[in-house]
Amino acid sequence: MKYGICQVVISPGRAEPADQSEIKMQLVFGDLVYVTEVRNNWTQLKMAKYDYSCWVDTKHICILEQSEFSSIHEQKEVRVKDITSSLINVENNEITHLVKGCLLPNFDSGKTSFGGKTFKFLGNTNHSFETKKEDIVATALEYLNSPYLWGGNSPYGIDCSGLTQMTYALHGIQIPRDAKDQGTVGETVDFLAEAEPGDLIYFDNSEGVIMHVGILLPDSKIIHASGHVRIDKIDHQGIYRADFAKYTHQTRIIKKMF
Repeated sequence: MKYGICQVVISPGRAEPADQSEIKMQLVFGDLVYVTEVRNNWTQLKMAKYDYSCWVDTKHICILEQSEFSSIHEQKEVRVKDITSSLINVENNEITHLVKGCLLPNFDSGKTSFGGKTFKFLGNTNHSFETKKEDIVATALEYLNSPYLWGGNSPYGIDCSGLTQMTYALHGIQIPRDAKDQGTVGETVDFLAEAEPGDLIYFDNSEGVIMHVGILLPDSKIIHASGHVRIDKIDHQGIYRADFAKYTHQTRIIKKMF
């Protein structure tokens, strides 16, 4: 097995090794991966921090020695806090633009490095994050009005579970990628009245399959990605869209992650 790290700001992870294939997820700069197969210009990989596989453009992955991979894997994650920021390659002064949520491996004294390359980071990080519910809410609100993108996890395109996963990751808490898998972890809250802002609420379809997730806000509101990241009313029945004058999502389960 080979070991790698995403070396571009965002890499679309596809279901099959083809540009026309569905995007299942997005990798961000600094994501660690296990390389399972290389086919022409495509690399199949498995995410190192959670159980998810996809195909990416081979050029988007930098192969690492196992020792460096293991060292980075064991580090406390440092992520980009700003919506946008920059890296400058100290060898050739090339600039790489990053987005909120990108990882900074081996981060020290304003520099990040991997695979023999070192970059100066210009921006702010979550290096001193604390796992407080009010911080979860504040981070989620920073994605407000981001457009919906199936498989996306950046402020420039994000889906419902990408919003919840990345919001929690920015505070050092790793949860699965998909809503149906996220709904299997954490502590169940029996009633909406017992939930706290920052908790996650999951919604199912007519077959009982969890298909949607959002983050509870104060005053019986929820932030979720539906068309774009938006705020709607929430009650025991589900999400109520005032602009549609109807409920659009039926509550299945409420989960507390910490």
